[in-house]
Amino acid sequence: MVLGAFLGVAAGVLALGGLAKLRGPEATVPMLRALGLAGSPALARLLGLVEVGVGAAAFLVGGRALAAAVALLFAVFTVAVLRLRASGDAVSCGCFGRSSAPPTMVHVVVDAVAAVVAASAAALDAPGYLSVRPELPAAGVPQLVLTAIAVWLAVSVLTVLPEALVAARRVPVAEAERRARALRTFTVESPLP
Repeated sequence: MVLGAFLGVAAGVLALGGLAKLRGPEATVPMLRALGLAGSPALARLLGLVEVGVGAAAFLVGGRALAAAVALLFAVFTVAVLRLRASGDAVSCGCFGRSSAPPTMVHVVVDAVAAVVAASAAALDAPGYLSVRPELPAAGVPQLVLTAIAVWLAVSVLTVLPEALVAARRVPVAEAERRARALRTFTVESPLP
C-alpha cells in the first residue's frame, strides 16, 4: 500500500505536468525543438494529454501496466533533461508549462527517483487509490490530502528550486558574502523591542 501511495505522488506530478502543457503548450515547444523533435503546440498538447491520461489512470487504478507507463515516461524525461543539459541550450525544461524552470540536476534526480518508484510499483503490482480506498480511514480523504501536498512539494522542487539555484549562481561569491555580512550585522546590531 505504501508503494501505491508513492506511485500516486509520481502519477500526480505527471498528470499536473500534463495539465500545464495542455493549458500552456508554448513553454514546451522550445524544449521539444532543442531535443531535435518537431516542436509544435500540437505535439506539446499531445504529450500533455498522454501525461494526464497515464498519470490519472495510474493514480486511480494502479497496476503493472500503468505503473510501467509512468516509469517509462519519467525515464524518458530523465534522459531528455540530461540531453538538454549536455546541449547547453538555454531553454526551460517545459515540464509545467509556463511554470517551467531551467533543466538542472534537480530535475534529473527527481525524474530518476520517480522512474524507480514507478518501476518498483510495476514490479510489485501496486494498487491504485480506488482499490485501497475502502481500507483507508475517513473514506480515503486524508490519503488524497497527503498526496496533493506531496505532489505540490514535488512540483515546487521541480519549478522553484531550480530557479533559485540558477539565480544563486548568478550572484558572485564576493557579493553573496557581502550580503551575508550585512544580514549578520543587521541582526546583531538591531535593537530588540
